[in-house]
Amino acid sequence: MITVLCGKVAAGKTALASRMQAEGAVVLSCDEMMLTLFDGCLGAAHDRTAMKCLHYLFSVAAQLAEKGLDAVIDYGFWLRAERDAARAYFAERSLPCRVLLVETAEDKRLSRLARRNDALRSAEGRVYLIEGALLGRMDAKFEAPAPDEHIEHFDNTEDFI
Repeated sequence: MITVLCGKVAAGKTALASRMQAEGAVVLSCDEMMLTLFDGCLGAAHDRTAMKCLHYLFSVAAQLAEKGLDAVIDYGFWLRAERDAARAYFAERSLPCRVLLVETAEDKRLSRLARRNDALRSAEGRVYLIEGALLGRMDAKFEAPAPDEHIEHFDNTEDFI
């Protein structure tokens, strides 16, 4: 099974992916890939490069599924078009795919994000600090799934982070 994680920043997608990994799934993270491959901010090329990385991760997930392994794609999938593209990619290959929306209460999400940013300030290497205006821009990009998308919901009330 291929699981595509969807949700706002700090909803708990990565923590859920880690839990699924502990249960045997292979986690494919677009953020980890970008942070590993690129030394600095990509600016205007970021979104295009992230899409290229994501499509590569689709191909890896397909290979894993064809071998009978579960794969989790850890990426926000904020737009319906992104979720539809993921479904179409795997459907064309006759591979099972589910989209899982990770949700949490807003106060809990913001608290997690603050703790995450504090921890990353002292981390070595490149990290994504998400705060202030950047958080506002990212949240504004999130397109809530419509009822006809048939998305599974995961209520992330636990404190994973």
